[in-house]
Amino acid sequence: MISATDSLVGQIVKKGLGFQLTLLIIMVILTYIAYYLGKRGRVWEIRPLEGLEAIYEGIGRCAEMGRPVMVIPGISGLGSAETLAGLSVLGEVTKRSTEIGVPTLATASSTETIMVIEAMTRNAYTAAGKPELYEPGKYVRWFGSDQFSYAVGAAGYILAEKPGMLIQVGYFIAEIPAVAEAGARVGAIQVGGTLSSMDLIAMFADYIFIGEEIFAAAAAITQDRIQIATLAGQDWIRLLTIGILVVGMTLMATGSKVIVDLLGM
Repeated sequence: MISATDSLVGQIVKKGLGFQLTLLIIMVILTYIAYYLGKRGRVWEIRPLEGLEAIYEGIGRCAEMGRPVMVIPGISGLGSAETLAGLSVLGEVTKRSTEIGVPTLATASSTETIMVIEAMTRNAYTAAGKPELYEPGKYVRWFGSDQFSYAVGAAGYILAEKPGMLIQVGYFIAEIPAVAEAGARVGAIQVGGTLSSMDLIAMFADYIFIGEEIFAAAAAITQDRIQIATLAGQDWIRLLTIGILVVGMTLMATGSKVIVDLLGM
């Protein structure tokens, strides 16, 4: 009879798993090194993002036009990385807009996200030395937790307030057309980014963050060293993966299946 220990050892040394375990350990080490260097003050440069430059310019345009900015972080809660990226963008946009007297409006379907946005808005006005201008519920609206209740409410909010720029960065799915169409009707500059419905965002937005660029945008706009370090660690892992693919393809072209055998494929 095989013991539980023998079975566990057999699983670990099973063909392909040893190499995969080694790769996992290397990835963890690379991530930790990037995190450690970030805590020690190392800052990596993030390449210019067109969508981010459009946000900076759009805030100025809204100031000239006397129209607000609207930022929507999507329909998910705080457990979504996409929502957190959208909140990072929202926080910095609110801060910059408040300093030059441009209101930043926002809405979301999750109540916990709404509470965070409300707190961020209050902090932005306090940091800008204008706490008297902040009023609960004036800049942040909630229209319901249902996906399309939120979408219809957000569309109406856009049509009523006529923002000069509409930023949709976060988790979105089929509600994008309803919200983006309202943005187009009021002539707003639209900047969008998501991982879930990139095709719909691309149909309506003037500027987009492609896929994981939303995380790069969140790190770049806040200049958070740890976020930037995390991105650096992810890039190192991608380079490692690409290196293994290139070596594997080269060996396969010469008739060798060493990498394939190591991977247990």
